[in-house]
Order: sequence, then structure tokens, then C-alpha cells
Amino acid sequence: MCETKEIRFVHYMRHPDYQDDLGCGCICAGHMAEDLEGARQRETSLKNATQRRKRWLSRAGWRTSAKGNDFINADGFNIVIFEKGSGTWCARIQRPLTGETHFSHKLYETPERAKLAAFDAMIFLAGIKPPAKKDS
Repeated sequence: MCETKEIRFVHYMRHPDYQDDLGCGCICAGHMAEDLEGARQRETSLKNATQRRKRWLSRAGWRTSAKGNDFINADGFNIVIFEKGSGTWCARIQRPLTGETHFSHKLYETPERAKLAAFDAMIFLAGIKPPAKKDS
């Protein structure tokens, strides 16, 4: 917004009086939304998720089931990676406490890509997502 800083994590702001989204940094987004602490918390959550994603494939806790599928229990989710068809991989993400279950819609070329997609889905289901739209 002020064009004086390089922005690493962009907050996209939207307002009904303006046609385009405005990309800005944390402080400007906080001022525009009149919620600086909320902007900081959203950015911190996304930064933490980015770092966790980098470590996801090597994270301790990945095991192999009796059926030969990689799985992990993390953050209240049970994630299973399994082969579907010849050379394609899929993920199942389940919250054991509620029974809520989701399967990946896409097929992946490697189990590692399926694991990363499962991480992204887990983060989304946990409620860590881009800042909410500001309508006023």
C-alpha cells in the first residue's frame, strides 16, 4: 500500500467500493481492517504453517500400517496415504473424535506429493486460512 517495504507475506484486502484486491503487508492490513492484532495473529499462523510444511515429510511419527500404507496421527487428525490405481496416490484425512472423513480429490504421482496435499488439507480443516475479506 505504501510502496516502501518489500512484502514477504501478502495480505489481500477487499472492499466493495474498489474493483481490485489490494496486496499489502501485515501492518497496513491491520490498519485497514482496524484489527492490527488479528492481522499479526493470521500472519504468525501462516508463517508457522509454512515452516511446519517444510518439515512435514521428515516429521517423526510417520509409520507404515499393516496394509503397507504410510500414516500419521497429528494435531487431532489421522492421515493415511495409499496407492490408488497403478502409480497414483491418494490421502484420507480423518478426525477420530468426530469421525469426519475427507479424501483427496486429486491423484498424486508420488506418496510425498500426497502427503504434502494432506498437510495442506489438514491446515485448512484446522481453520488456518488466508485473512477474511473485509466488507466495510
